Amino acid sequence: QIYLISDEPYRRILYDGLKPVSVFRHYHNSVVASSHSKDLALPGERIGYAVLNPACEEHDDLMAGLIHCNRVLGFVNAPALMQRVVASLQDVTVSIPEYERKRNLLYGELAGMGYDVVKPGGAFYMFPKSPVDDDVAFVRELQSHLVLAVPGRGFGSPGHFRISYCVDERTLNGALEGLRKVALSHGLRG
Repeated sequence: QIYLISDEPYRRILYDGLKPVSVFRHYHNSVVASSHSKDLALPGERIGYAVLNPACEEHDDLMAGLIHCNRVLGFVNAPALMQRVVASLQDVTVSIPEYERKRNLLYGELAGMGYDVVKPGGAFYMFPKSPVDDDVAFVRELQSHLVLAVPGRGFGSPGHFRISYCVDERTLNGALEGLRKVALSHGLRG
């Protein structure tokens, strides 16, 4: 028996008219796990859910097992009030148009500076290629220019760095200035 678990915390943060695909339509033994920390901008709240495909073999046994694990292990981090509030927010998300605008700005600026970057179709961060092989050293250099980024190797992408655009406009523009200075120092267009 093989079960497919689809981890979907960014499911509702999509751009360019993209629509999420339901794993349930494609594989009957599937589970969707998600979190509201991304789509409601609630980092640290650890409030999410797991959904079993109704067509899943042994559905009732798996559901009973999930409930049992939740009760025994006690991994309910959200206060009761937050659990009740989030139930009424199922049709609410962060401002997708605002995130999309910031994505377009960051992508256009990075590409214009000469960074090798792919325009993401969702989420709120990018993984540009570092102009040097050592992504940790490159991120340290960015930090010296007041740019907060994370080495890509921590996400399985060595030689890249992760940078988020779910920040206010002023912070994003300040980061772009630092990214431009570092790009110039490595022979990119800046």
